[in-house]
Amino acid sequence: MSREGGKLLFVDLAAGEISERRLEEEACRKFLGGSGMAAYIFFQLRGWEVPPLSPGNPLIFLNGPLSGTSLPGCSRLSIGGRSPQTGIWGESSMGGPFARQLRGTGYEGVVFTGASEHPVYLLLTESGGELRDASHLWGMGTFEAEEAIKKEVGDRRTAVAGIGPAGENMVKYASIVCDRGNLAARSGMGAVMGSKKLKAVAVRGNLESEPADPQSFKAVRRKALEKIDRSPFAEGLRLFGTAGGVDLSSAICDIPVKNWREPQWIEGMENLSGVHMADTILVGRRSCHACPIACKRVVKIDIGDCTMSDGPGPEYEGVGSLGFLLKIDDLLAVATANALCNHFGMDVISTGGTLAYAVEAFRAGLIDATTTGGMELDWNKPGLLVELIPKIARREGFGDELAEGSRALAAKYGGDEFAIQVKGLECPMHDPRALWSMALGYATSIRGGCHNRDTNLGLEMGMDSLEEIGFPRTLPQRMEGKAEMTIHSQAVASLCDAAVICLFAWKGAGSELAMLRDMLNAVTGYGLTLDELMETGNRIWYLKRALGNLCGSTREDDRVPRRIIEPHLEGEAAYLLGALNPLLRSTNRLLGRMKNEKVLRLAKEFNRRVTLRHTFRIINLAAKFLPSVGGFRRTRAARSGEPDGGRVDLDYMLEEFYRLRGLDERGFPKPAVLERYGLETISEILHGKDRGGTSSSPRGRTFGGNASS
Repeated sequence: MSREGGKLLFVDLAAGEISERRLEEEACRKFLGGSGMAAYIFFQLRGWEVPPLSPGNPLIFLNGPLSGTSLPGCSRLSIGGRSPQTGIWGESSMGGPFARQLRGTGYEGVVFTGASEHPVYLLLTESGGELRDASHLWGMGTFEAEEAIKKEVGDRRTAVAGIGPAGENMVKYASIVCDRGNLAARSGMGAVMGSKKLKAVAVRGNLESEPADPQSFKAVRRKALEKIDRSPFAEGLRLFGTAGGVDLSSAICDIPVKNWREPQWIEGMENLSGVHMADTILVGRRSCHACPIACKRVVKIDIGDCTMSDGPGPEYEGVGSLGFLLKIDDLLAVATANALCNHFGMDVISTGGTLAYAVEAFRAGLIDATTTGGMELDWNKPGLLVELIPKIARREGFGDELAEGSRALAAKYGGDEFAIQVKGLECPMHDPRALWSMALGYATSIRGGCHNRDTNLGLEMGMDSLEEIGFPRTLPQRMEGKAEMTIHSQAVASLCDAAVICLFAWKGAGSELAMLRDMLNAVTGYGLTLDELMETGNRIWYLKRALGNLCGSTREDDRVPRRIIEPHLEGEAAYLLGALNPLLRSTNRLLGRMKNEKVLRLAKEFNRRVTLRHTFRIINLAAKFLPSVGGFRRTRAARSGEPDGGRVDLDYMLEEFYRLRGLDERGFPKPAVLERYGLETISEILHGKDRGGTSSSPRGRTFGGNASS
């Protein structure tokens, strides 16, 4: 947020009224912006008191202090509200051009309340907001509606974030889509838009904003760009996109196969990897605003039964959920299915996870062809995958049931063990049996099964570090230290989501807290220290945890499916993390410290041509020839019950987590903990001292306390 407190647009869709408010500087310092401030606004509006798809659920689009600046990776904004998928606080973030255009309007964000009687979209410029009729756009896919709105506005630079038929029909995992391939996908915020008859938000702004300290801003930007230029992680994203991580994840049995039944699938790795995509269907790359990495894929399909003009290609999660999870190794079908999810506006992770439940439930006899409308569900059916996605989006036939998600299906048909979700949110494509802290992260994430509400993934793989705050690295498949590591990494991720900065670009720049501090101070002038940063991150986490508690979530909901913490049902797992961690650390150090430019160019060329293209083989070779490096150990686990690679000890990690976090027997933050972080009001409500006395009116001019404007 700006140093004087950001300007917000409030839109009452029921009344068709638009007003402006300001955020007070004290609140901006305490919650920064992005999802942190969105959660705070949601709390002040008492959003937990109404159902997710009711008019009263506030829907909040919000930039952070870094959003839309020219700092690398700062192209994102946050979208939050009560999730129809989980019933608790839900949030998602989106890259692309939207944050920059929103910053150019002079507004920090938009808060939508109420529901329109007919479809509308909001046009926001530096002159203010205007609600326009969208009846003629209702029913259009996201790509088509975006083009139509840009034509109506008369400016191709307008950024449009909208929903497709999935959001209109309130599919529980409907997403919000901008610029074809940028999605706020998780938590079902697209369904909230659909419930409000809000087809899209279009923004176009020309205003420029100066950072508080222009010289420091230039210095930290230059440093970040230099680090990204030397980063093998950033280079891998540039060349092969996030799907370039398929080889690495396959090597350590991190990417789930056949609804988490199998540990590894070599054929899938070879056919669905980012390298194979680059060699076959890739026709271009795209970048979010001011980001030098350009990890977005542009693909074209004109082979066989699948045809698709130039459009966004699948990322790691799409490849995993629509391919590996369903045992489909047809890249053309997976890319087509991914494009359909974007077109209709659906989260690929929940789409794939829900379909994987349905296939396994069908094979187990819990559902039959009568239920599915005659469809025979099975693994490796690419044609059926492509057929089912439009049915889900339109809620046609069996698609109407699939639109409710795997938790609802399991509640109706049984087979809880087939529904791989936490609090209703399908788990992402990272296996806790390979990376133990992921189990704890999934269980305690503030929005359900999620790998981005902490930085555990990067820490376990050796790409990130908490050494700046004095926390040593933990062993990936050990329970000791995981609770403390997760607490710290949740605070870091909360900061990034409030800032808002892309975790990929931040990792490419070295994922240093000091750099994030310098970025924030250069923009805001707050003069934050590392300790104050971590305090802010923890404050935001506790606020969101308490919101989940107010929505009904308790300690009993901090569980993960048994399947993903026990030995695989089929096949054996070979965990090669002992080889992976030293390889990544040594490569990063080597390129980061290299002074000779000629040698650096040769090293980068070798990385491009050899290391990044043959990650799977290199990790296996390193494990074979360097068994003592970094505490290497190769473990196998199937039905043998061996301790190595066997059951993840989540109970131990959870108990330690609750103790260190200061959560009570219900899983609520204790009053003393909330008060320590300045959250006295939420403590009073959560622990029963407030029975509704806090004002829920949005009519006040400021948010956050005593300031006026």
